Amino acid sequence: MEIHDIANERHLTKLFIRAVKTCNLYSVKNIFSGDTISRKKYGDIFTKYFGQYAPIIVAKPDVVLIVEDHKKLIDEWLIIAIELKYFKQVDRKRWREAYREIGQALRYYVYGFDSAILCHIFMKEIDDCVVKAYSDVIGEVIEKLKLPIVYFSMKISNVENLNKFLVFKPVEISNPSDICYIVKWLINCCRDGVRNPLLPHDKEIIDRRKILKTIFQVP
Repeated sequence: MEIHDIANERHLTKLFIRAVKTCNLYSVKNIFSGDTISRKKYGDIFTKYFGQYAPIIVAKPDVVLIVEDHKKLIDEWLIIAIELKYFKQVDRKRWREAYREIGQALRYYVYGFDSAILCHIFMKEIDDCVVKAYSDVIGEVIEKLKLPIVYFSMKISNVENLNKFLVFKPVEISNPSDICYIVKWLINCCRDGVRNPLLPHDKEIIDRRKILKTIFQVP
């Protein structure tokens, strides 16, 4: 299947997860679609074990990575939420929604995720200048406000497979990068300091993180 056939972000998520799985990275212990998190299951665990009601809306990242945390700031694991945004074109509507996407990534901290990644993926046909301009708008807000978000912006460069990208953020790279290299880069950004500012001090967020560990079967 060619990249031109990607229908929407849900379809992109499936292809992205499939591509990451082919990397067989040792540090990646598991990868899930956010659909694994159901509000009912989350709520049932929250009520049964913590005697509290779950939030009315349970945010679901597109992708969840479970990786080793060598620093062990909480335990041996990092539960990483990835928000994927897919761009077939960049029009006025997309520009108006640009800042909203930052908030979507931040909300995962309230549910107990250790790190949050906002990942923009652009079609090959979109001009590099447009990708760079849009990425700079997002990047400037995150960098100047020092928001705890890992931001990656990249353009598909291989139309036959989701394995090569031109990276524009965090830094622009002139040659296409392999998906396995990019995933390791994402993970290192999280390990090196882009963490949930509510952890490990907020007891309620710690409890919600325990629920995520149960859902994803993390020891």
